[in-house]
Amino acid sequence: SSVVAGLVLAGTLLAACGGGSSAPATTTTKPAKPTLTRAEKTAVKTAFSTLFDFADRSVDAKVAVVEDGPALRAALTQGLSSPLASQAAGAKVTSTKLLSASACRAAAVSSPCARVDYDILDPQGAPLMSGSAGYAVKVKGEWLVAKPTVCGLLAQMYSTMGKTGTPEGC
Repeated sequence: SSVVAGLVLAGTLLAACGGGSSAPATTTTKPAKPTLTRAEKTAVKTAFSTLFDFADRSVDAKVAVVEDGPALRAALTQGLSSPLASQAAGAKVTSTKLLSASACRAAAVSSPCARVDYDILDPQGAPLMSGSAGYAVKVKGEWLVAKPTVCGLLAQMYSTMGKTGTPEGC
């Protein structure tokens, strides 16, 4: 802060002028930004992989890893039955970054949240949709794929299938 900088400057000037001894100057550092633990990163990766593993047609598994999953059950069921679903077989999370509460609000997701960069993979493990970005949120101690991320993807699927409107539950 400016007070600390002023004190350090004053101490330096006094020492240079022979004004007696001064305590050694101290430096202040910003506290480290909070980050996701290894276990939390693994939980986020597992949630995204489970959601996008369309080879596994279990709607219950998908509902369990999505924020407000029960409200999205019908839309997820419909998504799994679409011809597009057979093209995706998982996701590879390329980065996760814990965001501040204000950044979570700006992204229209609850806090705590993390930005997740990922690729949706085809059945052979090659990127089908690379460079995707979404969010994960921590709900009752568990990291889940954020509802807006799922709804955005379901809306894209609707559009590709020639449907209009909002997916049920979104």
